[in-house]
Amino acid sequence: MFFPLHDQNNEQVKTVPMASYVVIGLCFLIHLYSVILGFGPTGRSDLTRFIYRHGLIPSVYFNDATTYHIGERRPQLTPEQRQILAESGFKGFPEPEMIESSQLWVWLMPLTCMFLHASWMHLLTNLWFFWIFSDNVEERMGTLKFSLFYLFVGFFSSIAHAVIQSGSEIPLVGASGAVSGVMGAYLVLFPVNKITSYFCPVWFFIRRIDVPAIVVLGFYLLLNMLQMYQSGALGANIAFDAHIFGFLGGVGAASIFKRM
Repeated sequence: MFFPLHDQNNEQVKTVPMASYVVIGLCFLIHLYSVILGFGPTGRSDLTRFIYRHGLIPSVYFNDATTYHIGERRPQLTPEQRQILAESGFKGFPEPEMIESSQLWVWLMPLTCMFLHASWMHLLTNLWFFWIFSDNVEERMGTLKFSLFYLFVGFFSSIAHAVIQSGSEIPLVGASGAVSGVMGAYLVLFPVNKITSYFCPVWFFIRRIDVPAIVVLGFYLLLNMLQMYQSGALGANIAFDAHIFGFLGGVGAASIFKRM
């Protein structure tokens, strides 16, 4: 696989990428807030409620619900199963914790989920890929158009995931879909730019090479498609569908921009 380190400045970035800085800053600040939230006296519960309120939960989003529960629903038991559990001393399943939200926050879920991350590694990986490609794309589009583009591809990837996983009660979090959109735009706007990458087809062979963007980013899309296919059988909890549709949304939007 290819792990990109940086582009080769084939086209020198001459403007300050303000929108990219704002995205990076917001993601850092919001994740730091979530970490601090987790250290409070009821930190675990507060953090979980924060993620469930602002992550994208497909089943909640499409049901337009403002009151919903955290986690899996309690199983529906037959009278015979209840009797068996009662005789064994089982005292019953705990009541599901409920979230009270608002119509506005539910509508904004596809956007707010883009600024939440599950861990520092999740955050830093997304921002690493974002920074490599975003400054060139922002300079070509301009700050305002790039900002709108970023929000569009993030929203598009979130909605695509929600449609595919419409019954899911697991919150979607992370900027991966929007970052994939930026990578798709880079592929359209700078297909022959060289990307310095670590090439590691097997774990014991790692080589630093310069590769055209079309190879690195094409491989990224192919790898996500393969992983999405495998995740159905392996049960992986990664939104590969959001990555793929974000990338395709970026390709489409950048192609329209390039024609204009």
